[in-house]
Amino acid sequence: MSDEGVGTSPLQEMFRQFFPDEEGKGGRFEMPSTGSGFIVDASGEILTNHHVIMDAEAIFVRFSGERQEYRAELVGDDPSTDLALIRIDPAGRRLPVLEFADSEQLEVGAWAVAVGNPFGNLESSLTVGVVSAKGRNDLFIGGLTPRYQDFIQTDASINFGNSGGPLVDVRGRVIGVNTAINQSGQGIGFAVPSNMVRRIYRDLREHGRVIRGYLGVRTEDVVPIVGEDGVGPRAGARILSLVPGGPAASAGLQPGDIITLFDGNEVGGNHQLQFLIAGARPGREVEMAFYREGRRQEVRIRPVEYANGPGKATVKGAVHWLGLEVGALDGGDPRVSRLREMLGVTASEGVMVVAVQEGLSAAEAGISPGDVIVSIAGQEVADLTDYQTIRDQLSRRRGPLTILVRTGGIENYVTVRPRASGMEN
Repeated sequence: MSDEGVGTSPLQEMFRQFFPDEEGKGGRFEMPSTGSGFIVDASGEILTNHHVIMDAEAIFVRFSGERQEYRAELVGDDPSTDLALIRIDPAGRRLPVLEFADSEQLEVGAWAVAVGNPFGNLESSLTVGVVSAKGRNDLFIGGLTPRYQDFIQTDASINFGNSGGPLVDVRGRVIGVNTAINQSGQGIGFAVPSNMVRRIYRDLREHGRVIRGYLGVRTEDVVPIVGEDGVGPRAGARILSLVPGGPAASAGLQPGDIITLFDGNEVGGNHQLQFLIAGARPGREVEMAFYREGRRQEVRIRPVEYANGPGKATVKGAVHWLGLEVGALDGGDPRVSRLREMLGVTASEGVMVVAVQEGLSAAEAGISPGDVIVSIAGQEVADLTDYQTIRDQLSRRRGPLTILVRTGGIENYVTVRPRASGMEN
């Protein structure tokens, strides 16, 4: 099965590399982007990668061994995990469905089979390998790096066009969704684990978006100091900063507090806490334990919904530049409205950051949701149109960019250094 949508594809990137002078001649250069997917409901629901259908003007599905194409509609997508749900009308045809395995029970060394359509035309290809590792995170995967990473690493070959296809066990059950290859290293591929996929699928099916919890807190891992006799935990997530008026700040948490327990789960570090908070249902009160100056304390806290919905007022594709997604200050994006109310932002010029992807340039520079971008590389950003124009001008620039950011009424210059990547698919 393949999904095809008009957008940027690996073949287009290759064209740019080998024929740089041809781009732009005779109008806009377009070609189909091809990927894989698999059926999750007999009625015609199909899971694939977000980056396979990203910016597509039309999506078509063709099953292996068949010539007929079905037009698909996008039910919902989630850039934060690089997953998307599409739907076709099978015209009364009962489609075969793959069963999910429990990825928590998956062991390193277990057999893994990657299924897909490499290079877009090699149908029904299977490559066999093993699960090399679990829980991989902090990976940089092109400009599309997912915020929430808990990848299965495999040495089963995942080639261009395999994106969105299933990684299955020896019983044919889905253990993950193929997402990325490392062009600089042979025998390294990554897949989103099935347990995460099932939760994302459920939300996309029911809501068209993923509902996540949000506390308004930035944390880091607790690093034990050699020779510490001390007092307090040697694992957990230390609070670096809090969003004023956010759930964490309202509950009385402070910078320096070390979170060790969240909703009955021990917190081993920052990465785990991010997943626990994201998985908490907004509005449901949870219990949290933390240490302050060596003393254990407990607090009950009620997460709100993370502002990551598919707002129509955001710049198309903006999230894929520097790992930022922005919205208009005067638009109808509910994320901007929520952040403005929470943070008391009164600015009328600029664009507001509504999402930042961890591990990318903007996050490393300290830019956070709620910040207002005032200028980029000396060019004023008065509104969303200015932002898009500047982005189009500078999107291929590899040198450092100076961005003027307003946070809580204070303006600061930050330097963002875009990076090229060896991780794509």
